Amino acid sequence: MDTDLPKTAIDYIHSLGRFSGKPGLHRIRALCAALGDPQKTLKFVHLAGTNGKGSTACMLASVLRAAGYRTGLYTSPYLIHFHERIRVDGAMIPDGDLTRLVERVGLAAQSLILPDGESIGEFEFTTALAFLYFAEQGCDIVVLETGLGGRCDATNVIDAPEAVVLTPISRDHMAVLGDTVAEIAAEKAAVIKPGSAVICANGQPGGVMPVVLRACEAAGGIWWSEPLDIRLLRMDIEGTAFVYEGQGYTIPMSGRHQLQNAMTALQTVSALRARGWKIDPAAVVRGLAAARMPGRLERLRESPLVLLDGAHNEGGVAALCRTVDEFLKMRRLHVVMGMVRDKDFEVCVRELACRADSFYACEPGGTDRALCAQTLAALAERDCDCVSDCGGAAQAIALALERAEPKDCVLVCGSLFLVGEAEKILRTRQKPAE
Repeated sequence: MDTDLPKTAIDYIHSLGRFSGKPGLHRIRALCAALGDPQKTLKFVHLAGTNGKGSTACMLASVLRAAGYRTGLYTSPYLIHFHERIRVDGAMIPDGDLTRLVERVGLAAQSLILPDGESIGEFEFTTALAFLYFAEQGCDIVVLETGLGGRCDATNVIDAPEAVVLTPISRDHMAVLGDTVAEIAAEKAAVIKPGSAVICANGQPGGVMPVVLRACEAAGGIWWSEPLDIRLLRMDIEGTAFVYEGQGYTIPMSGRHQLQNAMTALQTVSALRARGWKIDPAAVVRGLAAARMPGRLERLRESPLVLLDGAHNEGGVAALCRTVDEFLKMRRLHVVMGMVRDKDFEVCVRELACRADSFYACEPGGTDRALCAQTLAALAERDCDCVSDCGGAAQAIALALERAEPKDCVLVCGSLFLVGEAEKILRTRQKPAE
């Protein structure tokens, strides 16, 4: 790594850029080989999908940790701290280890001979670094979330994992993955490998299941399916209680989509047990009850109710709106929203604006892809009579809180850049919700 650059380790990673050449696994394979292929010493649960990956991964990691396994968790993106992406037994990678491993991976990257015009990108670099850290930490198993897609995603460099989990698939990143849900499903299902258990979330859009089943058969995966014997006990803004196969569970995450994620996690646990992993029922109960994912209908304040949700594509916004309709219909709703340009923002804005009593358009910070607040406001005005063009997140949140009555709800949603920014803003204003 060029030590003359006046950068921190994280600055250096971000300087590498999102895209680094022709799609493919040749760069990450070369980088991992230069590092001694640390991923080959690890066992994985590999998750791909459009929505629900982070929450499902969080649930699985929490259960495996409760069962006594040293568990790595790799997710993306992050809300506040880059370190959130790489965790062992719930603890983020320390600064010292991150800096040390950036130096090591940087030197390995500089030693590579790559095709003209290609270099190691940010996600490839971070993925290799995570493999090194998990191997150093002696992880028994790693819950590994894909970044974008599956077939050419850097995480797909691993050998056959213990299980492949496909969460709900919908339209997103169409410029890279394809125009239809079936095309996107084919890209994501390409993470299936011979001998791996394959778990697919129920309730997929039409056209997804045939694609996934064909991919599983072609790759030699082991399809895992069991009846969903579930009885719902309680579902509200504070979480969900249910009975599955005679056992009671609670999850602190709200919404029917989170219940679906919990079902996917429970089926994955069954598949892991069948492969010899010892996960007793009490550990599953404890693990699910302890699983929390920031920025997924996260409550930060009670009066008015303040919620943060990182729904930023068609499927995610549809799930969020179902939850709004079910749990918040008796409250006046103040929506603070910001999006990035490379998402299907028109659909997202329309669905939320038509439910809002007031709408506050803003531009997420920390990205050059932010959608102009003026454009966002103009879209919202088609479906909401009270729209404010607020510029930045701080102004939008302050105005929404000023106008909201104690029994109202302020919903901050859209880009995860905005949700992370809102976390920092709101946590400096008041204590988090009990």
